[in-house]
Amino acid sequence: MGKVFTFGSSFDRRSFLRYSAAFGGGLVGLEALAACGATSTGSGSGGTVTATVNSLPPSNEPDSVKEFNNTVAAFEKAYPGEKIVGKNDPYDPTTYFARLAANQAEDGVESYFTEPPLLIQKHAAADITSLARNWQYFNSYDPSIKSIITDPATGKIYGLPVNGYAMTLWYNRKLFSAAGLDPDKPPTTWDEFRGYAKQLKSSTVAGYAETSTQNQGGWHFTNWMYSAGGDMESADGSQALFNSAQGVSVLQLLKDMRFTDQSMTKQQLYTQDNLLQLLATNKVAMVVMAPDMMTSFKFQYQANLENYGIGPMPQNGGNASLTGGNVYIFNPKSTQAKIKAAFDYAVYANFDLTVIEDEYKNANSNGRLVGLPTNVIFVGDFQQKLTALGDKYANVPVQNYQPFMASNLKLRAEPRNQTQKLYAQLDTAIQAVLTNANANPQQLLNQAAQQVQQLLGQSAS
Repeated sequence: MGKVFTFGSSFDRRSFLRYSAAFGGGLVGLEALAACGATSTGSGSGGTVTATVNSLPPSNEPDSVKEFNNTVAAFEKAYPGEKIVGKNDPYDPTTYFARLAANQAEDGVESYFTEPPLLIQKHAAADITSLARNWQYFNSYDPSIKSIITDPATGKIYGLPVNGYAMTLWYNRKLFSAAGLDPDKPPTTWDEFRGYAKQLKSSTVAGYAETSTQNQGGWHFTNWMYSAGGDMESADGSQALFNSAQGVSVLQLLKDMRFTDQSMTKQQLYTQDNLLQLLATNKVAMVVMAPDMMTSFKFQYQANLENYGIGPMPQNGGNASLTGGNVYIFNPKSTQAKIKAAFDYAVYANFDLTVIEDEYKNANSNGRLVGLPTNVIFVGDFQQKLTALGDKYANVPVQNYQPFMASNLKLRAEPRNQTQKLYAQLDTAIQAVLTNANANPQQLLNQAAQQVQQLLGQSAS
């Protein structure tokens, strides 16, 4: 697919690159891989273990490279028997299996939430159950996040989630107040959402705008589907399920808002960059977005963050929101010593509270945003500690995000099989209901499901 900007999951979401799970050529050498033992040595000179990770930032981000190197140096001081070599080698599911078979994959690989089920199935990720369960905060993961890296058949653990986002509702607080709506109480149900959009619309402002191109329509459809309690695929990824009553209700909601209520933009075929610009220029009152896009919102579109709030996804029976993010997986061909070193580094770099505080302090002093509700993968005391650190160094109006932070929605991961190709098929359905008043939601979803089912069948063969 190339470097197309699509937005289902992400690699650290700085690049916003998202690839489909292309199974064909990517599986070259898997049979040979299964027969291979560990091929790398367990330690370097003097008994020191050296592990590689793929998360070195690109050279055109010198500040990020410096921070990475500083973290590695601090890690090696804290873990004197372990060393880390970073490589700038973003995960690509179209090449990972071949690289693994050719002994080219790093010991620790930062990947996407969508990948572990396939990697587990193909024996392409190491079992780290013992390491994970011995980490003090492992049981603090949100259960839905933990399920992403757990083999449901055995209960074994095959990855370490390191960051995540939940889809949210962004809104213009000033436009809410002008329309007589409480900016501290965004809509929490579909009915409220539809009603608010009608109340917010004017001759110059649309109540809501939606994405429908570059696979983003299908991505957002999935989020709406989860809020309705529906499923995109069967649990094993073999059956398309989105042409259900819940799926129809999603398309019908958007169609009714577009043509009956006329509370959406007349122009369509938007990407989320388009939505950010519309929101920043007061041309639309509400959009659906992940919180980490706030950086682009402020610096690319010069938005005044004081004027905007973030609330939970409006619900229609699902009590859920789509989540995505990054997860470290570990090379099954590496020695246990190398896997442990890479695991120790991933935990240290992402979850050591001193490291996090230093990062927040540096980010604040360098003008980067701190305090956004972006990392939502934990529950309980550890999440509270992370939130407190973010609040300590916050340079954003955290009070505007309390409606989201106070919500208690389940997190549901993206569909596991042929994700981006599924999204592409659903782009067409979203586009149809937003541009054609006579579009038939059930017929559109049936057509998309037929196409997606063929893709699912091909990947299973």
